[in-house]
Amino acid sequence: MKDLLERISGSEIQELLESREDNVLIPDAIFIRHAGSLIKIKYSDILWLKGDGNYTTLVTRGGVYSVRNILKDFETALPEKEFIRIHKSYIVRVDEIAAINVKEVKIAEDLVPVGRTYYQNLIGGINKLGTSSD
Repeated sequence: MKDLLERISGSEIQELLESREDNVLIPDAIFIRHAGSLIKIKYSDILWLKGDGNYTTLVTRGGVYSVRNILKDFETALPEKEFIRIHKSYIVRVDEIAAINVKEVKIAEDLVPVGRTYYQNLIGGINKLGTSSD
């Protein structure tokens, strides 16, 4: 398996991902298992996600869901232009960030921690004006 992965080029991987996206019937949402059914969660409704071992908690506009998938599964499935990993255990929806400091971001009424190794990537990707001693 490892040999196969080493032989696949970056452009081939990109083509595989793009062809997968072309085959998705509902491109703006994911389906999660909840109460014995698959329910649709639109990307625009997801506020933030928290990974905890083999489980991930999705906080959405409509509720909170616990899913038996690791956070990395969601990081791979969610659109990278709409979501950013800000901590080893947290991913947030970029356009829902209301405030940022070195320790946390504010998403709606929630404060979500920012990891030290992720802070520079977060700050580097935003427009900011003014300076301070922070």
